[in-house]
Amino acid sequence: FERANLPRLSDEERESILTFAVIGAGPTGIEFASELRDFIEQDGPKYYPSLLKYVRIKVIEASTTILAPFDQSLQQAAIDQLTRESDFSKSFESTVLPPNYQLTELLLDSGVSEITEDSILLSNGNSIRYGLSVWAAGNGPLPITLNIIDSLTGDEQAEAQSVARGRIAVDPWCRALGGDGKIFAFGDCSCTITNQLPATAQVASQQGEFLARLLSQCNVDETDTEAETTNKLLPPLKDLSNRGETLAERICSFSTQSNRFAAPFQFLNLGILAYTGAGSALAQVPITPNNKDNMIKGKGKVGFGLWRS
Repeated sequence: FERANLPRLSDEERESILTFAVIGAGPTGIEFASELRDFIEQDGPKYYPSLLKYVRIKVIEASTTILAPFDQSLQQAAIDQLTRESDFSKSFESTVLPPNYQLTELLLDSGVSEITEDSILLSNGNSIRYGLSVWAAGNGPLPITLNIIDSLTGDEQAEAQSVARGRIAVDPWCRALGGDGKIFAFGDCSCTITNQLPATAQVASQQGEFLARLLSQCNVDETDTEAETTNKLLPPLKDLSNRGETLAERICSFSTQSNRFAAPFQFLNLGILAYTGAGSALAQVPITPNNKDNMIKGKGKVGFGLWRS
């Protein structure tokens, strides 16, 4: 704002400087855009009333919708909240705002092909001049992750890369495919092929706790005699010498008809939340696992209460 307030700047230059581009419309991108909009609506009229007509927030998303993990009805609620009429357009500053002024603009189905010092080139050929750009579309794999993938033996890991795409493909026990049970991966660098999970802190935290228990309570280095004859990597063996079976292990024993193997990782979805600005938020909490139709859904002030709880 201070840079745009310098004298002798043209209207086009001020609008470019005060264009905030948020690349990625997942929870991170939407929450940042919403917080930024709150700041502009609350503090802009007090400190920079003459600059408000130049301010633009552009949310750029390669897919056709925002907040992909959320239910469609909640996605639409977020779109309505983001593209609503700005609060200061109803006050005295409206006399200086251009006709059909829109503070936040959603650019869906618009991939980013290149970012320069002052412009963003989209895959559809359009370009956007900006003053501040925030990347919220995720990160590429680290070199160490790619090196581990290349070093893993066999075809299993290579074939799984069509799904994993630069992440280490793992089995339900977080063991890297092709690693002979000696390499473990969890969090954003891993991908469970049989049941893909979102790259969220909730998943990584639960996987970390699972691996801590697995490494401390199981014989992960012990080779099963059946594995030698079948040439297949079997699940880790339980070590019950100093403890009893957990409930998860009993369920696993019943399903596999064997009490030798450790239970695989099971993700407990505790729900997802996203702030959408002006004291409103989205909340989506499953009541029963793996049932998208049986959820508690909240938006507006109700969602905000769940988001703050």
